[in-house]
Amino acid sequence: MATSMTNEEVGELLENERTLILATTRREGTPVMHALWFTYLEGAVYFNIQSSSFKYKNIQHDNRVCCLVEAGEKYFDLRGAMIEGQAELVEDSEERARVQAAADAKNARIGSGLEEMPAYFSKNRQQRLERGARVMIKVPLTRVRTWHFGKARDHYERASFRE
Repeated sequence: MATSMTNEEVGELLENERTLILATTRREGTPVMHALWFTYLEGAVYFNIQSSSFKYKNIQHDNRVCCLVEAGEKYFDLRGAMIEGQAELVEDSEERARVQAAADAKNARIGSGLEEMPAYFSKNRQQRLERGARVMIKVPLTRVRTWHFGKARDHYERASFRE
């Protein structure tokens, strides 16, 4: 029973979901997960983090990561992509600008996720974004495993008619 998504379906998922779960490895080998907002562009997911964060420190000592994006609340609506790869520091200003433009377009399309936040939070968040150096990380879609359990519906319906 095939529940894999097509490349087009993966692109649609990544262009329209906001949160990515990033798995990194601590220096002693323990995995740790982080929820981050992300942008999808040109076959890669991108996220922006503080250079002093333990997420970035984990990536610096071992750039092998796993990213999970999942959507859906009911069984047949569940779909997702697990991306295994190597995190790369993005330093090219043109690439950074393309990613920012894609992030702005995504926010215009699905909302920024901050629309209902009180003004004091927005000010505080802006200060946090400006505090310390930030880095942009890219994870190419090198190895991707996907699922869309809605594709299983026909299989189960056909099986129930045989009984």
